[in-house]
Amino acid sequence: MATVHGWSGKILWVDLTEKKISKVPTSDFEPEKFIGGVGLNTKIFWELGSPEVDAFHPDNPLLISIGPLTGAAGPFNRAEVGGIAPQSYPEELFNYSGFGGKFPSELKYAGYDAIVVLGKSEKPVYLSVYDDDVAIEDASHLWGLDTFETQQVLREDHPQTSVLTMGPAGENLSRIAIILNESASAAGQGGYGAVMGSKKLKAIVLKGTGSLKMADPGAFMALMGERKARGELEISGLQRWGRYLQARREVAHGMASNHLKKFSGCHGCTFQCNGFYGIPGIGKGGQMCVEAWYAQFSGTSAEGVWEGNILSQKLGINNYDLMGLVNFAVGGIYRQVFTEKDLNLPPIPAVHTGWKGNCGGKEKHHQFLSALMGGIVDGSNPFHQGAARAADKLGPKAKEVYDALYPAHGMRTHWIVGISPALHWATDTRDPFNSAHDHTMCFGHDTRVAKHFGLTGGYMRWGRQKNLYRNAEKETWWVQSHQSLKNSLTVCEYGSIPSLFFNPPKMDIRIFESKALAAVTGLNLSPDMLWEAGERIWTLRRAVMVKREDRSRAGDTLNQVWFERRADGGQELPEPIDREKWESLKTRYYHLLGWNPANGRPTRARLTRLGMKDVADGLEQVGRLG
Repeated sequence: MATVHGWSGKILWVDLTEKKISKVPTSDFEPEKFIGGVGLNTKIFWELGSPEVDAFHPDNPLLISIGPLTGAAGPFNRAEVGGIAPQSYPEELFNYSGFGGKFPSELKYAGYDAIVVLGKSEKPVYLSVYDDDVAIEDASHLWGLDTFETQQVLREDHPQTSVLTMGPAGENLSRIAIILNESASAAGQGGYGAVMGSKKLKAIVLKGTGSLKMADPGAFMALMGERKARGELEISGLQRWGRYLQARREVAHGMASNHLKKFSGCHGCTFQCNGFYGIPGIGKGGQMCVEAWYAQFSGTSAEGVWEGNILSQKLGINNYDLMGLVNFAVGGIYRQVFTEKDLNLPPIPAVHTGWKGNCGGKEKHHQFLSALMGGIVDGSNPFHQGAARAADKLGPKAKEVYDALYPAHGMRTHWIVGISPALHWATDTRDPFNSAHDHTMCFGHDTRVAKHFGLTGGYMRWGRQKNLYRNAEKETWWVQSHQSLKNSLTVCEYGSIPSLFFNPPKMDIRIFESKALAAVTGLNLSPDMLWEAGERIWTLRRAVMVKREDRSRAGDTLNQVWFERRADGGQELPEPIDREKWESLKTRYYHLLGWNPANGRPTRARLTRLGMKDVADGLEQVGRLG
């Protein structure tokens, strides 16, 4: 490595089968080129041979990486989980999922850029990390505890630590099981809680006593001062922006007025964009956005909303997928495609009251939530395997209901409001909108910022009634490059929207991230050079898709219903996708990225230009070079 600043220089490598713990130099994985987070996870996975095993196989690595900016004051304390994801559908795919809280910065302070967990323990264990003192400990007494209980017990035994854990859903290998840090910072998408469950790894307990070594603290503080002046006012709106968008006014007002205790956020971040709520008899916890998933089914009951949120977090179930699968359940029953009995659920009053979103009084809330989430945990209802696989079991008509709600990769629809976001979805491996709000919170409506970056934008402006295909490929490429960077540096999604601290030519998001990397690490990359790193990371991700999953042009698509009618899953396109224009768009996209337009695969020329000749050789060896 060119510098010891920013990066810690070590990766913690754990083999649970052999009970072996080692430390590997981060420099083995070219951090100057792949940065950290998603980039580092992908590079490690590639060097492991992109294993073609299922998600619950011992050789599926659980990868947890941070970036060179992690540990600094500001919106940088994020970590990325990677590995073969059990939630992916119809095939299990190599994927990613981010989380915040305190754990990411503690990993930096403990002296590690990543944790790699391979193998499988014969009995439940947890990993204890105190700087260089690392041990695999017995977790038999923790097995069966929920995520809150697990953290409480472990922090009593290990004071002042941060705990990353999965709950009973993960123990029982539910494909929508999360990994949780604190009460709301979760790696939700992907089902990585079940990967931990398959390895019998209940938790990771972490405490670091080191610090982030910064190359130029003065330059960093000056940069953050400018950022605060221009960006803090805009980002503060996130504290109130629609946590209860799905709820009735009584619920939203009741939660904000009666149950909000304080605003909170990830370690070291001034934005504090989470709310911390508490209701006696139900519990306390944090909440950002989709944790209000149950609001549309709870009538006017704030208690019902909060019970749904707290129970799902304790059991370790993906909140965002819950919103989709409950919509799927209600929609299928309403259309008489299947019944509550088929789902092993009690009657859902919302279905029989004209979609009023009222599951009744407190007793019926308890009955519905217990049946729904209990069945997800123990396998007694088909949602244990997620909505996609449940739809397969329920038949073709159920699949039609599902397809509108889950457009691709087994993920619930999310912000497919323009052709560029649709292309992003189609070419990714999951719902990308944990880290792709550049589309919707900026370019979709802000043509001024879009024009600055050479994009068109404007497809979300009031009165827009048509899909816009022209130049959509440029926005997709731009956002995918930025997404790769922010998930590798790491920078919070909501602290890196391009319209924040926008003051060209002196300052924009590309300049900011380039200067931040230089100040922390001493690695001076121009904005163009840093953007090339983003393209490199995205292209390596594509290479993994091609090598491991035989990804090609044909796989870059959404479910057929999106080409036939206006899908009714919420946050959707204004009209069906035109197939001919879509295919022309894909061709332009592949040309722009230097991939073969005939098959959508990276070419040797582009891989070599990005400094990945070895990747080109690897794809050629399996006959899949573009």
